[in-house]
Amino acid sequence: MTPEVPVRPGPRPANRNLTAAIWALLVAGLIAVIAAGVREIWISAERQDFQVLPVLGQISDFQLTERDGQTKTLADLRGEIWVADFFFSTCPGPCPILTSRMAEVAQAVRRTKGKVRIVSITVDPQTDTPERLRQYAEQYSAGKNWWFLTGSMKEIYRLAREGMKLAVEENPPESIAQAGKMLHSTKVALVDGRGQVRAYYNGTDADLLARVLPDIGSLLREEEKKK
Repeated sequence: MTPEVPVRPGPRPANRNLTAAIWALLVAGLIAVIAAGVREIWISAERQDFQVLPVLGQISDFQLTERDGQTKTLADLRGEIWVADFFFSTCPGPCPILTSRMAEVAQAVRRTKGKVRIVSITVDPQTDTPERLRQYAEQYSAGKNWWFLTGSMKEIYRLAREGMKLAVEENPPESIAQAGKMLHSTKVALVDGRGQVRAYYNGTDADLLARVLPDIGSLLREEEKKK
């Protein structure tokens, strides 16, 4: 007679509450790591040997409307460093990623207390009214240091093409269904307090924040030295 082999108990079902707690700790840890990384990037930007960024262009005066209905001009940005991009709210392509990257920068520069501003300019003013831009800005928890501008197409074209040296144009009718109404550059421009373009970045790159913060630090130090 074959001796009976004792049956070992199988693994106990995972405690759902314990599993949820572990995942919560992992997520919290990841958020803490990201926050620490942003802090270290900013600190390194403040302590490094600052490089002198080249002057790549000069922006002339413009007149556009912010989402709160107020008129904004170049004079309103005098003395401020700003990071600018072009987008449109119905964009089916890169705009959501681009705006998410800008949101990261906007969050990181809040500690500058008004010395750095984010400026997003629509390339579809017919659709993107101030009211529409308010709704769009809310999706990204945009604060007061982040402007969303609209205005005449002529003014926007001039600012993009002549001031920022960035492409913008209407898509041909056969491309609208897939690519959206407008074709525009996804580059981001870093502008100093005198309206001079000092650097460009690919706005959809995952490392946009890590690349732009040291350069912002350089411009902040440059402004301090001129006082």
